[in-house]
Amino acid sequence: MTQYKTYLGVFLLAAVTSYLLTPHVIRLAIRWGAVDHPNARKVHNRVMPRMGGLAVYIAFCIPWGALYLVDNVVSATFRDFEIRFGSLIAAATAMLLLGIYDDIKGADAPKKFLVQVLTAIGLWFGGVRIEDLNLPWGQSIALGWISLPTTILWVVGVTNAINLLDGIDGLVAGVTTVMALCLAIINVLSGNILIALLTLSLAGACLGFLPFNHSPAKVFLGDTGSLTIGMVLAGIGILSLYHEGRQAAGPLLSIPLILFGLPLFDTLRVMVQRTLRGRSMFEADKNHVHHRLLEMGMDHRQAAWTLYGVAAGLGATAILLSRLEHGRQLIFSAIFAALAAGIYAVWRLRLRDRFLDESGPGDPPAKP
Repeated sequence: MTQYKTYLGVFLLAAVTSYLLTPHVIRLAIRWGAVDHPNARKVHNRVMPRMGGLAVYIAFCIPWGALYLVDNVVSATFRDFEIRFGSLIAAATAMLLLGIYDDIKGADAPKKFLVQVLTAIGLWFGGVRIEDLNLPWGQSIALGWISLPTTILWVVGVTNAINLLDGIDGLVAGVTTVMALCLAIINVLSGNILIALLTLSLAGACLGFLPFNHSPAKVFLGDTGSLTIGMVLAGIGILSLYHEGRQAAGPLLSIPLILFGLPLFDTLRVMVQRTLRGRSMFEADKNHVHHRLLEMGMDHRQAAWTLYGVAAGLGATAILLSRLEHGRQLIFSAIFAALAAGIYAVWRLRLRDRFLDESGPGDPPAKP
């Protein structure tokens, strides 16, 4: 019971801290000039303070200092985890500083990418690394020297996917809350106390920020928030699978890819489409899934809640997979992949038909 009280305490402390800090961060963002101006690609029509992710970062960190003030099994486990936890906090801090700089001054894509790669390398040396791939049919493949590039690919990929998902009010904060809570359930059921606390702290920090970020937003996360949250989620995703040197939560190729499926798939889809059209993969556009939902007639709230539902469905699937044996995981993963492909195909057809209807008989149809 003490363990579950600690879980609840960490979640509530992070949520309350984030909620109380956000108004102060809004004023700080305005004072520092960290504001977002509307343009043709963005969906807001007035100047908005950003850098709201600073409140999320502080709220995420606060509960961990409190663990030094209590003496129970959770705090004892935490002290054995300090090196990897320190690596994760250092990585989050690097992304926070990069995000603050970008929100105030602006940073180009090559600079962001370089810092992200260096941060991922630092995580690897700090023990937050992917060393094995646990396949759905039960075999494990040791990666050896490929461990470093695999870890970099995962960390940079997830960080940028979360960053690119941040396109409408409340989307990243809400989706992260859902994903973190699902990761918390997986790790509570697997007995990974510290990983569960990490995810609950992140979920609470995002949930406390959400009332100020949900449509109509009073503040944006900015790159300060989306980059930091992406880095933390990437690190937690690795630690969820490799707790104290053991594979813990399930196979890499199923659970994380499903749980992180919304931001990863959306980013991959957009980059492939840009490449096929002869454009740079890093060129900004309005082709993300949230933009498509807005074009279909949804408002910000409807689009955000639709994607919260998608994230919850993917999270529930990941939780179910984590409780199955390897053979059943393989079967269930195949069924899920087929259903997901079918749903996506139907959505694409409906989207195409909508654009065809909106284009006059003599007009070329817009590209969905």
